[in-house]
Amino acid sequence: MTVKLIRPTPYLTFPVSAYLHRVDIETEDIGATIGTRLTYAGVNGLRRQAVPLVSYRPGTRYADRAEECAVEHLAKALERAELSGRFDFVDFTTLALALADVVQEDGCQLWDPDEDGEW
Repeated sequence: MTVKLIRPTPYLTFPVSAYLHRVDIETEDIGATIGTRLTYAGVNGLRRQAVPLVSYRPGTRYADRAEECAVEHLAKALERAELSGRFDFVDFTTLALALADVVQEDGCQLWDPDEDGEW
């Protein structure tokens, strides 16, 4: 029997008005680096349709370091993005564009995981 390492999927939360919004972090070893995908997951733990925000290669070989980078990138992107005060609305386009800019400014490469094989 093969035993695989079981690791919980990490996620980040950020407040808009009185509600917490959730962003899931997925990492995958893709050879010489780690691939990272950030996906908007919903409000206060209530899952809605997942909205992909950004996928990129953070230039690290370690999943835990990639997750730390994702926290830094999301924090910077949220500072730049104009978010609505309504609990049910996050401007995904603005947030996704801000994230793409932040990760590229940090020296990371944007990445399309579908080109390298679907997750």
